[in-house]
This record gives sequence, C-alpha cells and structure tokens, in this order.
Amino acid sequence: MSGTAPGASSAPCRFAHYFVICGIEPDSGLEADELTALYRWLEADLHGRSHSTTNQASGENFDQSPLRRNFKSKVLAHYPQNVEWNPFDQDAVNMLCMPKGLSFRTQADNRDPQFHSFIITREDGSRTYGFVLTFYEEVTCKQICTAMQTLYQMHNAEQYSSVCASSSCSMDSLASSSDEGDATSLSKLHRYDTYDISKDTLYVSKSICLITPLPFTQACKRYLTQFYTAITSQQPPPLPLESYIYNILYEVPLPPPGRSLKFYGVYDSIICQRPGPHELPLLDFSLRELFEQLGLDHIIQLFTCVLLEMQILLYSQDCQRLMTVADCITALLFPFQWQHVYVPILPASLIHFLDAPVPYLMGLQSKEGTDRSKLELPQEANLCFVDIDNHFIELPEDFPQFPNQLGLVREIAEVLLEFGISSPGSQRDSENSTKLKNLVLDELVNDKKNGNIPSNTINMFELLKGNETIARLQALAKRTGVVVETMEIGSPTVNDEKDSKLWFRKEEMQDYKLNVQIREIFANHFTVMFAEYESFIIHSAHDLESWLTNREQMQNFDKVK
Repeated sequence: MSGTAPGASSAPCRFAHYFVICGIEPDSGLEADELTALYRWLEADLHGRSHSTTNQASGENFDQSPLRRNFKSKVLAHYPQNVEWNPFDQDAVNMLCMPKGLSFRTQADNRDPQFHSFIITREDGSRTYGFVLTFYEEVTCKQICTAMQTLYQMHNAEQYSSVCASSSCSMDSLASSSDEGDATSLSKLHRYDTYDISKDTLYVSKSICLITPLPFTQACKRYLTQFYTAITSQQPPPLPLESYIYNILYEVPLPPPGRSLKFYGVYDSIICQRPGPHELPLLDFSLRELFEQLGLDHIIQLFTCVLLEMQILLYSQDCQRLMTVADCITALLFPFQWQHVYVPILPASLIHFLDAPVPYLMGLQSKEGTDRSKLELPQEANLCFVDIDNHFIELPEDFPQFPNQLGLVREIAEVLLEFGISSPGSQRDSENSTKLKNLVLDELVNDKKNGNIPSNTINMFELLKGNETIARLQALAKRTGVVVETMEIGSPTVNDEKDSKLWFRKEEMQDYKLNVQIREIFANHFTVMFAEYESFIIHSAHDLESWLTNREQMQNFDKVK
C-alpha cells in the first residue's frame, strides 16, 4: 500500500486515444480459442477426466454445443493506427474486449447489448482504461454458417456415439431399452442449442471500444450506446459515422482538473466532470451497485482484506460487476493506493496467474451454470474469495476486525438508509429496510391522500371562481350571449423522452452524492486511525513474555513494531 496518489499522464490532453472494433474475420473462418481450450484440457487433466472428446491441438471440443464454444476473436480495426504516448497493445485489447472470445446466438436467444469496462496496467504503473459495448449482428457469410452447421453435425454424431458407448447392458436389454433411452437423449439434444442453416438465423458477437486515459465510465457508455443506436437504426445518423469517430478522437479534449466538459455524441450531449486537485479522485462507478451486490458487512470485510494486502479473487458472470467491485473498493482506500497486481478481469486462459505468491486483486468471470464447488482455487491461507453473484465471501484464516468497525458500520448504514438502499447479507440491513418502509408509510398517512396521486388536470374555472375580474368578464359574457364553459388545463408536462433523460440524470446525481458521502466516511475513519496511531504500536519490551503481553493488550489489527 502506498500513500502516493497516481500521477497524471504527460500524454496530450485528448479524451480518447483509440476507437476499436473487435469481432470475427470472415476470411479466417471459425477458429477455436486455443488458449481457453488448452486451459480446459489442463483442467480435465487435473481432475483425471478423459480428453477423448477434446482435440488439444485445434481446440475443438465435440462434447460441447457449438453455440456454447469459444471462438477466436480479432481486432478488425482500430483508429488511429498508433499513438506515440500510448502504443496499441492488440493482443491485450482483443482479450479484454471479448474475454470469452466470439459467441454465437440464434433468433431464439437473448441478444441484448452488454457494456463492460477494463483496465490495462503497464510496467511503469500507468493505466489505460477501456470501455466496451458488445452486441450481436447477423452472420451474412455463408462460409461461417456452413461451418457452424458442420460443427453441429459432428457434435450430434459425437453425442450419439457417447450414448451408444455408455450402455453397458446386455444385447437383449440394449435392444429393449436403447431405442427408448437414445431417443430421449437425442430428442433433448435436438431440443436445445440446435442450429439448422435452412431455418435459423445465426448471429455473432461484435464489440466497439473506446480506450481513454481516464475512467469516464458514464460518458463513454453514453457515447457507445448512441453509436450503437446509429449503427442499428434504419434512419441514417445526421452525419457519417466516421465523423463521430474523428470527433471523439481528435476534437474532444480531456477536461482540465476541477472542470466539467460537455460534448456531443451522435444524438445527444454528454457531460463529464473531472475532480480538482483538492477533491476526491475520480470515481465514475456507483457505490450504490457495490452495496446492493455485496452488502455492508461483506464490504467491510473485503475492505479489511485489501488494507491487509491479501490475495483477493472476485468471481462473477458479469465483467462489469468485476470492474465495479474492484474499482470501488480500491477507491475507498484514499489516501492510499493499491500497489500490487491489479487485474479486475482475468481471462480464463490466464487462470494460472492465481498461483502467484504475491498480493493481488483479480477478477475471474464465471460461466452460466458453473458449479462453484468445481472451481479449483489456490490453497492459500490469506486468500479472500468473493462470489459477487451469490453475495458470498470466504475469508482468510485468523481474520481481524476493522478498528472502530461498529461506528463505521453505523455511519454507513445511516447514509444507505437516507438514499433508500437495502443491501443483502446482514441483519442490520434488514432492519434498515424495515425502518425505511415504515417511514414511507408514515409519510403516505400524514399527507391525508391515502397514497393517491392527484390528477394532472386542473379545473381552472373553479380555481379562479370568486375573482372579481373573472366575475365581471362572466357577467359581460352572459349579456352578449356567450356561454362560458368549464376550462380544463393540464399541468405542464415534458415529453416522455426528455422526462426520462431528466430522471436519469437526477438518479445519476444521487449516485454522485452517495459516492462522496461514503468516501468521506472512510476518509474520516482513516483520519481517526492516524490520530490514534499510538494505540496500534507494540512497544518494545525487555523479554519475549512482556512483548507478547503488550501485543495481546493492543487492538488486533495489522500491528507494527
């Protein structure tokens, strides 16, 4: 751990350095992701399983459905070709843009676009940030569709052979039961994960990415979302797509410290703000998501592990969750900074990095349906394992309590209650949630409206009834034979699109306020700890017994001598 804040880069002040496109190269066809396949082969060898259905050299695995296999992705294009102060690392960017490699879908599968971010740390400690939007586009290359069809034929043949070979019964029982059993197995085989080139539409994943010097997560997400909308919209954007890429790369500057920046994407304006030198460092991830995913108690435990520089492994199906937890928990260290290995998204092919005998904070993406018990973890006494999706944490042995933990938990719980956040995993959170609900119910009772929302329509005639001017006008109207009808006027409304944008920005502002309050609580507790530094020192003694006695009398947290 170090008290030195990360230094600003000497690179020219441009908001983004690269715009990258990753996906499938039709001329190369379907190439198995050999690194991931090799990892699976080694894992099978570790567990003593058979490799008969896996071709190690080619990476083919006929036992797995082709739509669930990993295929090699490539960087299709990046602009500009190279930046002098930030050389383009094609392998790293490709691996982090698509950690799972290429994935295929049919019209029956979910194809919603997914956003995630990543970080690249260089040898000198400088960092580059990447923001990725992955979507699915239709495969128009007949060569790819035919290759997928061939893979399914091989897969079905392998499954049929496995069903026949697995039967160890006699010929008589085979004749009587094999037909029924094989028919059932094959029916399941054809029911799920099938692809018929004559009936199904094949889709493949593709990624667009911005690489920036600072982690402006929300701004980059909005830009990529607008760009994706322009790609998929039937109506062409106001300008050619290339002009928007040129603008973000060469015409949008990096906001100076302490200033905000407003620039335009494809359809709408985008705003980002850079903290000043006397403010908390930039954190564009929501602490609300951190508390909702892990819970207050688990966050304090994880924070303690980070302070003690232990080995920490985050585990989730969602890459963005890995980045959110990693960046948020390290941001809470201010004024300290995590100085050890920091890989929030570790590709499956590099899982052997977990055996490194050094402190690290890494994130491993799990696969849907993967059993947690099958995950082989390093047998380290100081390993902290965090299962984000299941709100579960495994702590190291002899785990100490954070100094003044009850006070810290109480302060954070009050802020979470104020912002209406209920986090999983603790009795205190449940009590806070109940208290919040009671407050809301009391408010509904006190307003004497029984919770009903008043109508937007206002009877203006009734509202102005009794006004002298209105009375004279009414009398004049009657004399002239004009009938005055009840006037109804609606309250000023905003169209749905603008209203949703305003609501979104209001919610985002609430997240910014929450981030500041939570980070100030942690910073204040560091101040208290520094003020009470003497209580953490083990004073020297003349003999070992006296020294051990002094140690037992002190607070049990990372003692120094």
